Amino acid sequence: MLRTTSRPEATAARARRRPASTARSTAGSTDPARPFAHPGRAAAPRILDAVTPGRTRELRIALPPGANVGAALHALLDGWPPYAGCGRLVGGAFSQVQYHVMVHAAQGVKPYVYGPPIVCAGESTLIGAAINVGHRADGSRILHAHGGFVDEHGLQHGGHLALEQTIAAGDGVRVHLCLFDGVDLVVSPDAETTFDLLQPARNA
Repeated sequence: MLRTTSRPEATAARARRRPASTARSTAGSTDPARPFAHPGRAAAPRILDAVTPGRTRELRIALPPGANVGAALHALLDGWPPYAGCGRLVGGAFSQVQYHVMVHAAQGVKPYVYGPPIVCAGESTLIGAAINVGHRADGSRILHAHGGFVDEHGLQHGGHLALEQTIAAGDGVRVHLCLFDGVDLVVSPDAETTFDLLQPARNA
């Protein structure tokens, strides 16, 4: 069973009670972190289930140095049925990483949106990353990853990793994936955030 649970109305209430003077952003900024509400109505509790009697497939993947991380994972997954899945980038290094962080939206209803790409050239060391394998409405595969790494100067970075613009280095990158049989993760509109999110669904 795939299940995600949160109580957004309770989280929002706690945020409203927290004095702005005590809130700080996780990026280390001294600017107060301001509570915000998504533009849509929150489901409470938020539970999305998709149950299948099918098996899972566990993959242990070693990507060699010089490999484009996203392209190499797509090429490997092309040899399997169109499964969805989840997993982790568990170790390794990069010669280039491209990632995005959330920024205040300049227009529209969303309070935050993905900012422009940030490129770290030079060897970086992976701290860890989570990855979801899903599909768009047209059936094309999407790899969605969030993670952190340390650059060659010892500075820490983290955010949404653009795997198709990220290159393995050093001894390569190790990836563990769990693929689902009978359940997909489909890019679908989310009424609360107004983002298109990966949501679980039974395969037809």
